Amino acid sequence: MPKKILVIEDDNVLQKAIKDALETEGYLVVQAFDGEEGFKKIIETKPDLIILDLLMPVKPGEWVLQKMNEKGIIDKYPLIVLTIKRDAANINNLAHLNVQNFLPKSDHSLKMLTNRVKELI
Repeated sequence: MPKKILVIEDDNVLQKAIKDALETEGYLVVQAFDGEEGFKKIIETKPDLIILDLLMPVKPGEWVLQKMNEKGIIDKYPLIVLTIKRDAANINNLAHLNVQNFLPKSDHSLKMLTNRVKELI
């Protein structure tokens, strides 16, 4: 059975590109387009890995991380954060929430992302 990856990303073009790249590698991809929908899908689908954008409508990625922390499940899922935020305060906040894998959107390639997924699963 293929590993299930939840991609929480509001950009339709990037969401499709990530989905296509991961499906080519044999993963099953579940999609969410905002933080609230994403958190619901974490609970419902219990993915093997989560790819999370921080800046999204409805509820941002930080909200998802806080909810996961409150529910005691933040350490249950390997997590890759995609973000355009690169400042030290943001990186420290991610570290405080025990997020160790993040890729700045401007620097990542789909190959880098799929390689990171392979490392974590």
